[in-house]
Amino acid sequence: MVRRFLYLNGAAILCVVIFHALGMGFVAMFDWAHRYLPASMPVTSAIGSLGYYVLRLLEQMVVFSIPAFLFVSGFFVAAATERSRDTIAWEIVLTRVKKLLIPYLIWSLIAMSLQVVLEGERFSLNVIVINLLIGRSNDVLYFVPLLIQFYLLSPWLVRMVRWNWKTVLWIAGILQFVVQLLPYSIYLGLNIPWIDSMAIFIPRWLFLARIFWFPLGIVFGFHLDQFKASLYKLRWVWLITALVLIPAGVIEWEMYYRLSGLAWLPHRETILDSLYTIAVLFSFFGFSNSKLPMAKAMEGLGKDSYGIYLTHAIFILYIGKIVYHAAPQLLAHQVLFAGLLFAASLIGPLVLMRLSERTPLRRFYSYLFG
Repeated sequence: MVRRFLYLNGAAILCVVIFHALGMGFVAMFDWAHRYLPASMPVTSAIGSLGYYVLRLLEQMVVFSIPAFLFVSGFFVAAATERSRDTIAWEIVLTRVKKLLIPYLIWSLIAMSLQVVLEGERFSLNVIVINLLIGRSNDVLYFVPLLIQFYLLSPWLVRMVRWNWKTVLWIAGILQFVVQLLPYSIYLGLNIPWIDSMAIFIPRWLFLARIFWFPLGIVFGFHLDQFKASLYKLRWVWLITALVLIPAGVIEWEMYYRLSGLAWLPHRETILDSLYTIAVLFSFFGFSNSKLPMAKAMEGLGKDSYGIYLTHAIFILYIGKIVYHAAPQLLAHQVLFAGLLFAASLIGPLVLMRLSERTPLRRFYSYLFG
């Protein structure tokens, strides 16, 4: 079963890279439209096009990826907890935090250094410290402070799950629902100031923003055998639910986009997205007796997932900017552009990691990639 969780981790990192490459596809579609559109055409002219809906459909399909990472991390916390103990040992927690923190700090500093050298940015000491604390060195590194918070909370979470896992999931689920409900003021074009202010106080790097998924992983780690029978019986229900929620999620977000009255509404996880994630996870384990395709490759990605996560955004950003300056007409073909970025930002980190393993840098490999 551990290999199945490793496979899920590999699928999650693959989908994270796809999600961020698709995000750059939307950047090309709107923010960079002036590079290929005639001046007389509005930047919103691509809305409703085939390319637009292909990007949206793919984005909806992979939206489960970050919750899946947290879920897998929670499972491995449960696996690392000795059965004779009430909770996970602090030594294990701090070792894991150290393995996350050192590569994170290195790549955060590299990301900021590239901004200074290549983009002329300037950072004060205060800004550098804040960027490191909340993962603001680039758009994706917020996840590491988020994950570290969950690891630091894990001794209490494990103890609570052992006490009453159903209560823990109910509380976490309600908190997740409330947090995800706050931005609906913006989605629906209501713009209620006090609700919008509350949403700002729960940023994506804070554990409350995704409070449900890590405890769910812990619960699965301790009680998976109890769930297997019911997940197996309902496996087709969960799979069909997941498939139905893909187009439903696209339609839902299109409705919010139009109701918001905004020129563009960047995607955020909705309540429907959380239901989709649950359906994906439950169907994945419902078919636990089925053979998984490309198992070896996906498990390999699972092992390399942290290194890929830390570095892939750098490849996406700067290859995107090279295309912006050198081949702007490619930006008009956003699906192809996103596909190029996906391939480059998956292969690039893997090549970087393999080269590090085969050169004198191998002594620093764990510090660079975890």
